[in-house]
Amino acid sequence: MNMRMMAGTIMHITTITIINRNTSPMSDSSRDMMILQNWFSPAFPTGAFSYSHGLETAIQDGLVTDETHLQHWLEMLLVCGTGRNDGLFIKAAYEGAVEANRLCLALSAGKERQQESIELARAFSQAVRASYDICLPEGLAYPVAVGMAARQADIDMRLTIQSYLQGFVGNLISVGVRAIPIGQQAGQNCLVGLYPVIEQLMAELDTASLDDVGSAAVMSDVMAMKHEISIPRIYRT
Repeated sequence: MNMRMMAGTIMHITTITIINRNTSPMSDSSRDMMILQNWFSPAFPTGAFSYSHGLETAIQDGLVTDETHLQHWLEMLLVCGTGRNDGLFIKAAYEGAVEANRLCLALSAGKERQQESIELARAFSQAVRASYDICLPEGLAYPVAVGMAARQADIDMRLTIQSYLQGFVGNLISVGVRAIPIGQQAGQNCLVGLYPVIEQLMAELDTASLDDVGSAAVMSDVMAMKHEISIPRIYRT
């Protein structure tokens, strides 16, 4: 076989392989995971990396100084703060609860917490509209926008909440890695240490509703409000 015939044969085989990959059905779980990995990736254009959720001030005030403190701070947010509440609001929005958005915005601890939620929701809504043809109304809180988008895209609700929570703490770990600072490996250790916390929280959210919304993460709320008047600062919240 001469070189021209060999090249043509290889090209034909490659073309068949690509066609088969493009036409093979994708399982629902694979599709859901790929979409969610994109939605909560640092590359998704929400600008989540620019928000510290008050963590920047907590670091400046010496409340979070190392990997252990950072993990404890984030565990508090998951168990009795924003993480838990956001999970409830995603679930409520997914299930069509009309009061979820108003309540979510009303429970924001301070001006910048509400600003963070609205701005993230606006950027998220624009991105999913452009890339996934998902239309969301204006004025949403971020977790409500996520819940509504997941419902429109027919994505598993539980997987959506779990992915959101991992993205939430992952973004704040990135803040800690840069601002404390701690090394990248310490950041990974922190995230892995929070896996069981997220798993336990998911079990609790399975049977919870908006009636269970509430926060006891008082210091986080105080740091978020203090951040509003902090000078200098790097992060928007």
